[in-house]
Amino acid sequence: MTKKELQKKVSKLVRASFKDGRILELQVTRSIKVLKSLPRHEAIHGLSEYLKGIRRNERKHTLYIETVVPLSSAQIKKAKKMAEKKTEITKVLVSINPDIFGGFKLRTGDEVLDESILGKINQVKEVISG
Repeated sequence: MTKKELQKKVSKLVRASFKDGRILELQVTRSIKVLKSLPRHEAIHGLSEYLKGIRRNERKHTLYIETVVPLSSAQIKKAKKMAEKKTEITKVLVSINPDIFGGFKLRTGDEVLDESILGKINQVKEVISG
């Protein structure tokens, strides 16, 4: 099997391992069995790429919230609702980060919404230093 064919197979297995942004454990088990049945060097590469794909896809559907103070459940729901305008959110992780001084940062996949005071300071710094 060529590298391109293996990559195509892995991509197909990753897509099949998710439904509505949620991981299908049974499908993951089946996919791993399929990849393990390949010749050793292809199996190792395939499993590695499959794991990367699963993690990448899971990050797309996870909302990471950074704030200085703990959020209420209503605030978390509001942030989730806002993020769900772009993608379905299946998991929310909240972390406290005093380094951002105030405000919040939301991240899903590669997209970041930085409404923190530190983020605003950095924006001003970039404009000034041009």
